Amino acid sequence: MQLSVVIPFYQVEKYIGACLDALAALPAEESEILLVDDCGRDGSAAIAAAYCAAHPNARVIRRAQNGGLSAARNTGLDAARGEYVYFLDSDDVPRAEALWRLTQAAREKRLDMAKARFCFLNDETGELTDGAAICPTDVLEGGALLAAQCQSGTYEPMVWQCVYRRAFLLENGLRMAEGLLFEDELFQAPALIRAKRAAAFDAVILEYRQRPGSIMASFAGSARWCASYAQVCARLDALARTLPSGAARAALQKRVGQIALSVGKNISAYRLPPTVAGEAMAFLKAHRWELARYALKSGDAAIAAQGALLLLSPKLFVGMYRRVMP
Repeated sequence: MQLSVVIPFYQVEKYIGACLDALAALPAEESEILLVDDCGRDGSAAIAAAYCAAHPNARVIRRAQNGGLSAARNTGLDAARGEYVYFLDSDDVPRAEALWRLTQAAREKRLDMAKARFCFLNDETGELTDGAAICPTDVLEGGALLAAQCQSGTYEPMVWQCVYRRAFLLENGLRMAEGLLFEDELFQAPALIRAKRAAAFDAVILEYRQRPGSIMASFAGSARWCASYAQVCARLDALARTLPSGAARAALQKRVGQIALSVGKNISAYRLPPTVAGEAMAFLKAHRWELARYALKSGDAAIAAQGALLLLSPKLFVGMYRRVMP
């Protein structure tokens, strides 16, 4: 078994069929599709069951209770048997042939993790637009890949950009952080830091669906959303402090600074209702010293300058993003 595709699903009856249909190009004898039912109440489970009935390499794993995306991903990881694991969100559309080629490249190069590109899929129009660029690399230590991508401005933390060698994840105790948003940030950076062999490939393996009801859009501005930002910064900052001085540590500190500033950026990006925006602004004001500290020690002059503005005036800081966003 070469590849396990882990697909948590919850309340996605409108999208899960397209996600599963797109996996048809994966060779059934060398791949398994693990559909993790996180106890939704819509028709998603029936769609998943019908798919499994027609595809012997697919099966449903029903959780005893709803636990959120991270818990469902961990459930799938525990059940996986493939040499490599791919975490796929059930509302996105994978490009199976490219995913399979990425898996083969990872096996041939004996990679702990292999990273590729994605594009955006507009849910309303069906339009596809380019996602973040990626600089292809030879085989590198993961910390060097993290540093190279942060230096080039192409680092993205999403786990659905990568296939991971399952034994590597198990040996290093790498699992999704449960109970938080932005769980990908807390998985991807530690994985890269621990990877001995990693590489990036200029191939699109996923169409990322942009839709109003997504997890990020649903929680934007909430107390959980704000608290998750602070906890992610604290955990990654603690990880950075365990690393020796060098490019990987500098890259991670820069990333922490970027995340710390994202609270203000996303208050503008999500165009929050006034009440929710007010709550998010209150959080920003209450935690501005903590968040600005991460930015000021990021090692990046532009990030540090924004951190200084946050300290001076959270209102001006958020207003800066409003002026530059369409």
